Amino acid sequence: MNKVILKNLAVLSLILGLILGSVAPIPYVGGIALTAMLILAAPIVILLLIMAGKADLTSIKDSIIMGSSIGFFTNVTFSLGYCIVTALLFVIFKFTTNYVLSSMIVNSPVWLLIIVILFVSVLGAVTNAFSGLLTYYGLNFVRDMYERKHAKDINGEEKWQNLNQK
Repeated sequence: MNKVILKNLAVLSLILGLILGSVAPIPYVGGIALTAMLILAAPIVILLLIMAGKADLTSIKDSIIMGSSIGFFTNVTFSLGYCIVTALLFVIFKFTTNYVLSSMIVNSPVWLLIIVILFVSVLGAVTNAFSGLLTYYGLNFVRDMYERKHAKDINGEEKWQNLNQK
């Protein structure tokens, strides 16, 4: 994988994770943000990179590597953003949506938070690797359907004449 693609992928993943982590303490939005972070981060970033013309999925290996990288980076910044916003809400405003998590974030040692964040990030890397794989297959399916619909021979005849007869 190219270093430029990895840099663009990391920057988009970090921004997405920070946005999702910042809105996660909102009571009903938090579940949606968590689901988006665990499952939808890889397809969102991959599609954004493909639409911008900065990346292309050429193999299954690339899709899995990209998905796992996106998942890891997104989860790290999601967790950091969530911890900062939750701690600020808990300490300054005495407001919490989840007392156990808020107390753990505020009262636990930093090394324990780092271990938990890394564990969750590895979990997110695995789930987003699978999402990246599904994105690869989904994009190939759409490309094949488009090519079949718009396939013309040099003479202007359909390449797949038997498909049009069915």
